[in-house]
Amino acid sequence: MISLPNRIERAGFRLRYRLADLTYAVGIATPKRGVAGTYWSYEPTDPHGDDPGLAALEALPADATIVDAGAHVGEHAIPLALDTDRHVIAFEPNGESADRLARNARRNGLRVTGGDPASGGGSADAIDLRRAGLGDATATLSFYRSTFSKLSAFDRDRATRWGAEVAAVESVPILRLDDIIRGSDGEDDATGNHAAGDDIADAVPPPDAIKVDVEGHEAAVLRGAAQTIATYRPLLVIEVHDEAGGRDGDTQSGGESPRPSERDLREWLVERGYTVEPAEDVWICRG
Repeated sequence: MISLPNRIERAGFRLRYRLADLTYAVGIATPKRGVAGTYWSYEPTDPHGDDPGLAALEALPADATIVDAGAHVGEHAIPLALDTDRHVIAFEPNGESADRLARNARRNGLRVTGGDPASGGGSADAIDLRRAGLGDATATLSFYRSTFSKLSAFDRDRATRWGAEVAAVESVPILRLDDIIRGSDGEDDATGNHAAGDDIADAVPPPDAIKVDVEGHEAAVLRGAAQTIATYRPLLVIEVHDEAGGRDGDTQSGGESPRPSERDLREWLVERGYTVEPAEDVWICRG
């Protein structure tokens, strides 16, 4: 039986996402003010306005390269790119969220490149949007788009938490970040596996930071970026999700080993010379 507090929380989620559907449908954008400055968004709320991970990313130089894995509707990517020379590469496997990210970016005068059909024009500022997920194996997997968009995941159980339902199942490409990082020696990427001619897999510069918010598949993203992390020592900002509601097995990576615990993830980072600074539900990791 569902407890009263959980029922109230579920009702709150439903109200929030129905309100978001309305603000996008009507076209109501409002200013969002936070640690990375002010930007406009069609989202009714801004849960990341005072995010310590966003603050750590905002402290990077104005020309930094930032990989945003699990960019959602641009709550990090847009304020980090706005009025700077930063190169922000946003990976978002949820087609609806990617569409909304592009719309929010354009509302702020940002160009959207890398797979958005409306790219081009606008100011010199831009977000490189990749409609794909990141993991530890190149694959095409089923992605469960949730009625609560933030819960959308490669795991049906995670997509149906808090009373949400699966709105659609989409086939989504998964990439290893190591395969698309442009090597400092002039090669297309860090491993020589770059798939030329595919926009989502176009090579990107070595990152100064990697932000990860992927609904329980953080370890798979990091394993797929292990060589990049070892070579370039980027700042890592990781939103850590508990394992409640998920099935055994790391579905984003396409493997069959159990999803690592927070302890395993911390050990993986420490073994690679990173310090882990917990800040609310975000880990700020420096090498």
